Amino acid sequence: MKSKQQQTACLRCGTCCQKGGPALHGQDLALVRDGHLPLADLITIRRGELAHNPLTDRIEPVTQELVKLRGTGAEWCCCYYDPASRGCSIYRNRPVACGVLQCWQPELTLALVGRDLLSRLDLLAEDEALRTLVLEYERLCPGPDMGEVERNLADQAENVLSTLEEQVNRDLAFRDRVVRELHLPLALEMFLFGRPLFQLLQALGVKVSEAPQGLRLALPREGREGRRR
Repeated sequence: MKSKQQQTACLRCGTCCQKGGPALHGQDLALVRDGHLPLADLITIRRGELAHNPLTDRIEPVTQELVKLRGTGAEWCCCYYDPASRGCSIYRNRPVACGVLQCWQPELTLALVGRDLLSRLDLLAEDEALRTLVLEYERLCPGPDMGEVERNLADQAENVLSTLEEQVNRDLAFRDRVVRELHLPLALEMFLFGRPLFQLLQALGVKVSEAPQGLRLALPREGREGRRR
């Protein structure tokens, strides 16, 4: 019986691209500076957010900020993936992580994980006004360690929700002010500030509702009971 021939080339199945865009590394700085990767096509994952760690194959808080190509659709497919051709629309100017990607030999990609990552401040010039906004946002709305938040919700949900509610509304107030004053598009907001805190909490099962004084947070009854067991 013949053994299955070992894969040695890309099959153009699109699976890798459909799993999301890659994080940017130092070598990708020129792609951003030259306009091949506009800031509006990037999204920031702030330190402390929960994300898949390829090295451990677990969902964990990220230990350092990273900037990724934004995703589209419910599956968060890379924004540069072309379903019609099952190819990359910026192939000649793709990030370094895409250039080394070989799904049949993942060691090359895994060697890049957590190394020489680009952050928002790396991509913004020293005299750029948007840089000042990022620094102000981080001062007023520092991102919590979502792993710790999840543990605290299990132990002392009511006290934690009250604090988180203040943080959520402070986060939204800052974003609303900046968007209103500078007319920032949503895509650029995702690069400058990452995802809103209330969205990160929803992934932990926190229910969000609107009230006259702002967003309110709650855990469903089954969630509270489950955490007490």
